Amino acid sequence: MIIGSKAFSSLWKEWQKEYQPLQVLKLLLAYIEMPEDLSGELEQTQRLLSYFDLDLAPHDVLWKDIVSLVDLAFPGDSLSQEGLVERQIHQLRYLISSQQAQYVRTHYKRTGMTDKEALAVYLRWKPFTMFDQGRLHQKIAIRDGKVIYPDGTPSVNLKILLYNRIEFILDSQGNFLNEVDAEKVTESGVVNGASFNYGNFKRHWQLDVEPVQLNDPAFRNRMTKGFRSPNKLRRKWGQKEPEHFDKSFYNPNGIYAQSHRSLANDVKRQARAFLAMVYGVKPFYTKQ
Repeated sequence: MIIGSKAFSSLWKEWQKEYQPLQVLKLLLAYIEMPEDLSGELEQTQRLLSYFDLDLAPHDVLWKDIVSLVDLAFPGDSLSQEGLVERQIHQLRYLISSQQAQYVRTHYKRTGMTDKEALAVYLRWKPFTMFDQGRLHQKIAIRDGKVIYPDGTPSVNLKILLYNRIEFILDSQGNFLNEVDAEKVTESGVVNGASFNYGNFKRHWQLDVEPVQLNDPAFRNRMTKGFRSPNKLRRKWGQKEPEHFDKSFYNPNGIYAQSHRSLANDVKRQARAFLAMVYGVKPFYTKQ
C-alpha cells in the first residue's frame, strides 16, 4: 500500500480521525521509514520515494493535510527545537519537493525536454506565482577573491510557487534543483534547491526558515559551507552606496551580477521567459 493510493487514502483518513496531529505525523514518518538524517545519496532518495505513488500529484489534497497537521503539531517555534521528530519533519520537506519534481518528470517530460519545459506544461492554467524572486536560492561563495558558483556553473535560478507551498527551483539550463533528487546529485541542487513549505505567510519563518539551522541534514551543512545568498540592500537615489552593497541582489555591478545587470533584473527576465513558455508566446526581448 503506497502513499497516494486509494487504500492508503482510506488509512490516512482513519489516522486523522483517531489520532492527534503529532501522532499522525509520527505514523507517516514510520510508514516511509524516514531516517534521522537524509544522506542525499541516490539510493536512499529512490528508496524513500518508492513509498509514494507515481501518480501522487503536487496538487493532491494529501499535501494540504500535512501542512495543517504540522501547523497544529508544532505551535510557535517548536519545530526549530532539537528532537528526532522535529528533525525528520523538517527534512521531510526536501523529500516532498523531490517527489513533486519527479511527478512532473514522470508525467510531463518527453524525450528531449528539459525539466523547465515539462514544468511549463504541468503548470498551464494552475495558480502558480513567481512573486518571490528566490533571493535565498542564488547562493555563491567567495574564495581567494573569486566568485565560485555551485558546480562551477553561473546560473540565474528561478523560483516558482504553486498554492504558496509547493516550490520548484530551476537553474538557467532548465534543470530542477533539489536538495535530494531521484535522478542526480548536484552541488547546485543541494545548495540552492527547493523545499516544500509548511508555513503560510504568517508562519513561514517559524516552520520553514528557523528549523534549517538546527535540523538540516549533515550532508547539506557540509556542502553549503561558505555559500551565501545576496543581501536585500538597495541604493537610494542621490545617496552613496550602503555598506556591503557589493553583495546586493539589486546591484548591477555587484559580485552577484551577471551581464552588467543586477541579479534581481536577471530573475525578472527569466520569469518573463518562463511565463511565455507556459502560455506559448515569445517573450518580448527574445531575438527573432
